[in-house]
Amino acid sequence: MKKNIVLTISFIIWTTLCQAFELDTNQWSDFEGTIGKAKIQLSLYRFENGQIKGNYYYKKYENKIQLIGQITGNQIEITEYLNYKPNGHFSGKVFTNDADRFEGIWTDGSNTKSSEFKLTLQSICGNTYEHRYSDLYGTNDDVENFIKHTKTSILKNDKEWIANHIKYPLKTTLNKTKPITIKDKQQLLDNFDFIFHQNFKDEIKLFSSYNLFCNYQGVMFGSGQIWITNKPNSTSNKYDYIIKAINN
Repeated sequence: MKKNIVLTISFIIWTTLCQAFELDTNQWSDFEGTIGKAKIQLSLYRFENGQIKGNYYYKKYENKIQLIGQITGNQIEITEYLNYKPNGHFSGKVFTNDADRFEGIWTDGSNTKSSEFKLTLQSICGNTYEHRYSDLYGTNDDVENFIKHTKTSILKNDKEWIANHIKYPLKTTLNKTKPITIKDKQQLLDNFDFIFHQNFKDEIKLFSSYNLFCNYQGVMFGSGQIWITNKPNSTSNKYDYIIKAINN
């Protein structure tokens, strides 16, 4: 209990020295940082009535944990749910100093263990809660499952699947040095190992398939290594996805 009090007091002193920033309504705000020493990614969607929904995951495990809460001023209270049951609580503030932040105290479901969390805003997607990737047809899960399949296929050298999901012609490089335009499926298959070289695989292995950055150009995986969009002629009733850029 004494440790919890110390954590709370130190957090209050720190945040009073910083200016509040506005967590915008009707947007997904994506944060990265830590709970204690564990690395996490957390995404929040603020509704106009101050309600907040979202999710977070520990980067070591990549299992989404759902969040529901409320913001009052710059104070945020959020309960996390695992298997539809309360599993923990975030109590913190949003503020800015050198960067926009969300920091405070996380407490477990039994209220016996607490840790400081420190998160920095990474990106914003201005779309609806149910349809984060609103410039593409399909649900949030549809988009993220395609990205997950893409990542797995690259790492496992599933050349056929990747070649069937490329938007041709595709400008990329061979072994990160030689520019090339891939004109068709066969050329992609012939150059697969040079496009998806080991350094590139090592990079994408570290990135999650959840809560991706998006804009009018499509959905981005990693820090821009891969961009996807809908296949040509997709409709709201019949759609699929395609890789439109590989920045290797």
